[in-house]
Parts: sequence; structure tokens; C-alpha cells
Amino acid sequence: MYNELTDFEKSLAQFGDKVQLIVGLEVGGKLHADEAYKQIKDLVKDLKKLRKQEIKHGKDLDNFGFH
Repeated sequence: MYNELTDFEKSLAQFGDKVQLIVGLEVGGKLHADEAYKQIKDLVKDLKKLRKQEIKHGKDLDNFGFH
């Protein structure tokens, strides 16, 4: 099942894991809220860039609701 995932789908799963870690660090007082926001914003930017690359190469992302 997982070997059939696109790069975007794999990155989307990793995105969730990374956001969860960043939020945990912020809630635990190990990371300032501004830094947590910046890190998550950078992750979103990277994810959008990958999504655009996959669309450019003709990969079907319709099942994610991104248009």
C-alpha cells in the first residue's frame, strides 16, 4: 500500500508528523511560538512546492481536493 504513494503523499504524511512534533515542543515550552509558526509555515511552503511539481508532471492530486 505505502509503496504506491506519490512523493507528495509521502511528504504529506511526514508533514503531519513534523507539525505534531513542532506543536509538542511549543506546548512543552521547548520552542517559542513564533519559531514554531515559522517552522510550520516553511513546511507548508515546501509541501506546496512539491504539489506544484507533481501537477506539472501530470500526477493526479484530485483526491486531495487541491485545485
